[in-house]
Amino acid sequence: MNRRIWLVVPLVILIGALVGCSGAPAGNKPSTNAANVHENGQPSGASALEAGMPEKGAWPRTITDAAGNKVVLKERAERIAVLHPLYLDYFFALDTPPIASGNAVNAMKEFATLQPYAGTAEIVDLGSGRDLTMEAIIAANPDVIVTFKGHIDANYDALSKIAPVIQIDYSDTWENATMICAQIIGKEELAEQLIKDTKEVIEKTKEQLGDLKNNSLALLRVDGKANFTAQGTKNTIYYNEAMGFGLKEPDGYPEDTAMLSLEALSEMNPDYIIIQHDLKVAKAAVKEKEALAVWNSLKAVKNNHVLFFDNSLNTGSVMAIRLAADNFMELERKVIDNK
Repeated sequence: MNRRIWLVVPLVILIGALVGCSGAPAGNKPSTNAANVHENGQPSGASALEAGMPEKGAWPRTITDAAGNKVVLKERAERIAVLHPLYLDYFFALDTPPIASGNAVNAMKEFATLQPYAGTAEIVDLGSGRDLTMEAIIAANPDVIVTFKGHIDANYDALSKIAPVIQIDYSDTWENATMICAQIIGKEELAEQLIKDTKEVIEKTKEQLGDLKNNSLALLRVDGKANFTAQGTKNTIYYNEAMGFGLKEPDGYPEDTAMLSLEALSEMNPDYIIIQHDLKVAKAAVKEKEALAVWNSLKAVKNNHVLFFDNSLNTGSVMAIRLAADNFMELERKVIDNK
């Protein structure tokens, strides 16, 4: 890739505003655009990349990214720099580990989705949050820079002088996110197979979740003050009957992300509570509430049905979906055993 790397003035990239310095994004996909949903509020699978889909195997190629930029790639990218570790999942699944990533060290150490790949690739850590600078990105010498739409608006031109920049819609479907990553590295056929196989995993898991699907499940995250937030039914495939696992949400569980008071959670009174967040943060938030009567009155708490899922499942990637399927199957077995 031809690129100019003369730009050496340090410039802070404010990546941490939405997700913090060490966490994955909140929700498998936290929102949906009005132009990209079915009437039932679920992602339609259409995106801006479909209009600019390059021909398979053709180089150079032009990719229209989520910001509407027509990005020309002269040849297959080999050195990928991702500005957020959520995209590590996508490129590892496509057998092309990035050469650099924001928060790489922690992600490779802590993300459950990435544990099978520990020690298999050398990834430069670009830092996290406000520590992520132009100098670090330049030093990584990437062919392509990948991030998500809205995070680098003020610095897009500067980044584009280092390498082509492709932005992915944070609210897009996991299928589209997988495919646009594949287009960058010329692995569309592998992506198609991964998508096909993962959909089969979803369907197979859904068919086997008999007893668990009869129980209500509240999927939560934790905010900076140890409060719980609902993921929202439309922001995860967990509750989606048509395209996901078809799990049962408790009465009153919101469609979109929303903070929940303990009183609101008590009114829902779910059979299971799953906190999908940084494990230390999630367990600390629960411990803080152990002395509260309203917390102890919850059905899920009484029955020891408060579960912790790894933060990396919030990437919504192929690997996150498959790990979630494993977790739900394990939970189904426990439900059966306790009958």
